[in-house]
Amino acid sequence: MISLGSKHTFALLNRMLDDAAAGTFRESDYNETELSRLESKWMRFLSASTLSQANLEQERRSIQGLISDISHQVKTPIANLRLYEDILEERLDGDDRELVRHLIRETELLEFLIHSLVKISRLESGTIQLSPEIQPLSPLLADAQERVESKCIKKNVTLDSTGQKDNIFACFDRKWTAEALYNILDNAVKYTPPGSTVTVRTEEYPMFVRIRIADQGPGVTEDEIPHLFERFYRSPRFHEKEGVGLGLYLSREIIRKEGGYIRVCAKPGQSSAASEAGHGAEFSVYLRKTDSPVTVRS
Repeated sequence: MISLGSKHTFALLNRMLDDAAAGTFRESDYNETELSRLESKWMRFLSASTLSQANLEQERRSIQGLISDISHQVKTPIANLRLYEDILEERLDGDDRELVRHLIRETELLEFLIHSLVKISRLESGTIQLSPEIQPLSPLLADAQERVESKCIKKNVTLDSTGQKDNIFACFDRKWTAEALYNILDNAVKYTPPGSTVTVRTEEYPMFVRIRIADQGPGVTEDEIPHLFERFYRSPRFHEKEGVGLGLYLSREIIRKEGGYIRVCAKPGQSSAASEAGHGAEFSVYLRKTDSPVTVRS
């Protein structure tokens, strides 16, 4: 049988927990002379936890402000660089103009790097809150494919997304998932030879929708698989390719925060979606079909 004193202790501890959960816990509200040793320890623990939570929130706000300041401050210098590059390109010719074009490419790379780092920082700090909801997949695929279309045309790469169903639904944040898919598509176009095809297919499973993106490039090796989604990872085989090694990392973080995951085909040439013209690589993005949490095996 629980004594009256025990009931009082449980009630007091329960009230402390409620106050801590609501963020209203104050040590001054409780008189230590009236508390047992357990209650006193519990009070000190909750005081420390509440303070830690407040410190974390303050740190998050500081990081958010710093990221916003950096993003704002770099816009003007980059805009000035682009202006000077345009002026120089008009006034120079021959080898000098080629040097200016090289400078333009480096400026574009710098701008992409800064934007990617800002996005990653906002995701990791919790500044960006994804809002997954159940919605049709077709508009999402259209958004991502539209963004990469100009690069396909420039490189003479065909983007094959024929045969897609219009009635497939999944749970995702449309804006940020389109960003994740674009990064994977951009990667596929980058490594696919001119005149080749990047294939996009969708498949439905009981708990997930699978988006398969296959290219006809050199493929990936078993040794590269564990590193593909690391920040700044670049395969030693392709250092001459443009890029900073952040796109796939950003894609994985976005999909992971939505409760999905990404798999990579580790056997070049074995994928049914990849053409026999090249070994190819295949990235499979799995999105939840429900807004309830799903356990994913590693």
